[in-house]
Amino acid sequence: MSRKGEGLEVHPQHELSGPLRVLLIEGEGEPWLAILRDNGYIVHFRRHDRRADIEAALTAETWDLILLSCDLPDLTPTQAMDLLRRMVPTTPVVLTIERGSTTFPGDVLEGGARDFAFKSNPTRLLAAIRRECPGLMLRRVSDRRGGAHGSSAHIDEGEARFMQLASNSPECYWLVDAETQRVTYVSKAYEQIWGHRVESLYADNQDWYTFVHEEDRQRLSDAMHVHRLGGMDLNFRVLRPGEQIRWLHARNFAVRDEEGLIVSVGGIASDVTRLLGDHKQVHDFAHFDALTALPNQLMFYDQARRLIALAKRKKLPVGLVVIDLDRFHDVNQMLGRTSGDEFLRQVAGRLGESLRESDILGRLGGDVFSILLPDVSDSAQAGIVVRRLIETLTQPVCIEGHEIFATASVGVVFHPQDGHDTHELVSNAEIAMRHAKSLGRNGFQFYSAMMHEDLRDRLFLETEVRNAVLRQEFVLHYQPKVCCGSGRITGVEALIRWHHPQRGLVPPDHFIPLLEETGLIVPVGRWVIEEATRQLAAWQGMGYNLPGISVNLSARQLQSDTLIDDVAEALALSELNAACLDLEITESMLMQNAEAAINRLNALKRMGVTLSLDDFGTGYSSLAYLKSFPLDALKVDRSFVQDIAADPDDASITRAVITMAHHLKLKVIAEGVETSEQLALLISHQCDMIQGYFFSRPLAADALALLLAEDKRLPTNLLRSTTRSPMVLFVAVDGFDEVISLLKRDGHRVCVAADYPSAMTWLGDNVADVLVCAEPSADFDAAAVILRAEQLQPLCERILVTSTARQADEAVSALACSSLIHRTIHLPVAVEAFRQVVEDALARRHVSDEYQRLSHEVEIAERELVRIEEERRRLASENAALQEREGQGYQILQEVLAELANPVIGLDDDNMVVLVNDAAQACLAAYPGMPLDELLPGVSLFCDNGCLQAGGRKYSYRSRRVMLGSSASGRLLLLEEKRT
Repeated sequence: MSRKGEGLEVHPQHELSGPLRVLLIEGEGEPWLAILRDNGYIVHFRRHDRRADIEAALTAETWDLILLSCDLPDLTPTQAMDLLRRMVPTTPVVLTIERGSTTFPGDVLEGGARDFAFKSNPTRLLAAIRRECPGLMLRRVSDRRGGAHGSSAHIDEGEARFMQLASNSPECYWLVDAETQRVTYVSKAYEQIWGHRVESLYADNQDWYTFVHEEDRQRLSDAMHVHRLGGMDLNFRVLRPGEQIRWLHARNFAVRDEEGLIVSVGGIASDVTRLLGDHKQVHDFAHFDALTALPNQLMFYDQARRLIALAKRKKLPVGLVVIDLDRFHDVNQMLGRTSGDEFLRQVAGRLGESLRESDILGRLGGDVFSILLPDVSDSAQAGIVVRRLIETLTQPVCIEGHEIFATASVGVVFHPQDGHDTHELVSNAEIAMRHAKSLGRNGFQFYSAMMHEDLRDRLFLETEVRNAVLRQEFVLHYQPKVCCGSGRITGVEALIRWHHPQRGLVPPDHFIPLLEETGLIVPVGRWVIEEATRQLAAWQGMGYNLPGISVNLSARQLQSDTLIDDVAEALALSELNAACLDLEITESMLMQNAEAAINRLNALKRMGVTLSLDDFGTGYSSLAYLKSFPLDALKVDRSFVQDIAADPDDASITRAVITMAHHLKLKVIAEGVETSEQLALLISHQCDMIQGYFFSRPLAADALALLLAEDKRLPTNLLRSTTRSPMVLFVAVDGFDEVISLLKRDGHRVCVAADYPSAMTWLGDNVADVLVCAEPSADFDAAAVILRAEQLQPLCERILVTSTARQADEAVSALACSSLIHRTIHLPVAVEAFRQVVEDALARRHVSDEYQRLSHEVEIAERELVRIEEERRRLASENAALQEREGQGYQILQEVLAELANPVIGLDDDNMVVLVNDAAQACLAAYPGMPLDELLPGVSLFCDNGCLQAGGRKYSYRSRRVMLGSSASGRLLLLEEKRT
């Protein structure tokens, strides 16, 4: 049970070594413990919700993670965050928010919280913990190394760099405490070299020694005894799982503290099997893959032939699996071939660890692996193996500090039903693998004869896609983006469609994956940008007030070296202002290679292009991390908008995202808006723009032009407006005609709904400022009306009308005392008193609307200030670069002129000498700052060519007008002495 105090939840080990130490700052911690327990974490926790207890817990222990509730009895979220940042500034903090919460502390996120999570939607918490794991490991290593001298709360930059290097190197690094000989750190490469888990080494520091080859143990033991504190350097063998022998080269060294005392012993072990190969080396290179040390295609086919022959004789089943890594090309493109090789090595190691001893793993080439499964006869048995392989690959692979998530498409066949020889089995397994890839990747398929037909259709489609590029069969449709304030179209999103000559319009999900796979997405994406900007320029030329257009970028486009030039060329051809073009990218694209993405996006921002983050909420990126990207807007994914009116969680998440985005000075666009209920709720949450079928489906250019000419807008009754008359909705309330008449006389609009269905229909299409609802009865569920009104229109003031006689009724009392009700009117009541209660509610709603309106205007002004500042910095940077180029050009000019044998004189527009070369100084005693008439008396430069006399010598001269930089001009005077 979760209770205040200390506890230890013991569960299967996760990616961390040792328990995850969590401080729960909230009243109820069991839901979070259950989430962590179900996902395999060992949790050491304490739970407190009062300041004194929290301070004591922070002082007494070191914590890996703090879960901070937004609802504490004696601390506001901001006060709690200030306390945590003061006492434990490096410990990650995740905000926990209750289901259906109506407030979101965006200022706490800005104050240092790493992320937020809803109790009913734990995925954000798990994603946050996975992101923090590398940092937690570093802090733990730092604490262990400083254990003898007190707890170390920080790790210096050098140590952090060492840990990062060690974590991403193919060599195995370790640290051992010099006094206790306890292992305090070992890198993940241990698992690739020894073939066993790191956790077992932390539990038993001699675990590694049990796998040393028996012939080398004594020699290694003697060396370790002599060189216990460093200096060991020798080769020995280890036995990996499956009796595979690997040669290792190991050495160790002393690690000293600031006083020169040895506190740890570090070590490095490298796999040198290939370097120490004996007379079998030539054979090994011919039969084993040099990169992964697995059987290569030649040897795998030989082993498969032997196994199939044995299976035929003994009538035994055999399964064969082909594994193709998804998007391996992107890893090579982003990180380089060296990192790609390391990625393949790590994947090969993981696959090998997931198999039985009797299974045979080989590399067929590139990113394709194959496995022979003896005695596996049906899909049930093979499915267990393949699911385990796919699950193994879903854990992130760390390469050069980057977390790469590997997925694979897998095809499975069986002998003899799916093929009689190795070539046929592998070929059919590859067909099944391609089928799995076409279904969305990260899955597996069993071969069937029907797949031949599917493969043929796919090959035909791929050919047609290539032809479509050549025949210019792609077209753009445009979906409007609409402002929630004015209701007017403020932009469009360009969406590609394929106009097939026989099939008609082909949906994008049928051909965009093919464009990605074939690499055609880059040239097609270039065309989309050019066509979209050309069309926007055409609409603006026709007089339509359309400020901007959005284009989706693909992952390959973002990685392409030509992207910046492609955008610049499209803007130049269309003569559009760069701010008119908005480029949309997804979370997953940013997280693939964040550093490169930031550099490319910054280059686009310097051009003046705006950037939007598409499908936000589906990739679980760190909210704090988004500050690193130069974004202008977030697009809330349609998966949240779809159920926003029915699911309180989706409504809370959407509200939180909008609030967070506004704190980060970002606009918010909601995608997939299809109903008036969704629109009303988004407007009440201060969403900036929407797009979706409620307003318009994507349209061809001509159809959109008609929509622009029509000046279509959102329904005015749903908009935020300072001019509309206040609206009061009476639900199931009878006998108050006089009150209604008085409210109408005062200029208010009034609507009466007889029951729940009519009230819900009205609320879905209109905005209510005040809701007046009758008390619960046998045939009227007042609580359902009020709860639904709070979900659809949370800013609406809600009044319950009940009779004095029913005050003690349990249902009436519970509803009247709930937070859903703002005021209760007890009948009988005077008409004027009833009217005044409604008027007061309208006044409160007016104040709330004004506050939100002013806050929204301030946010818009702040975004504009941010944009203006970015533009100022861009212009300043361009000016500085221009001045630097001019300075370099001027310096080059001086160097060139200095080498000329004839005198050269530079003059400004006032005929003052500003430049002289060595010859002019020697022959004419010229120097900068001299007036021309002093240097060459009586000389006029009205002519470009002429003769003059100076210093007793005659010269012919040529005078040329030049620009000396962007803001200075003058003349160059070139003299040549006349020889007699």
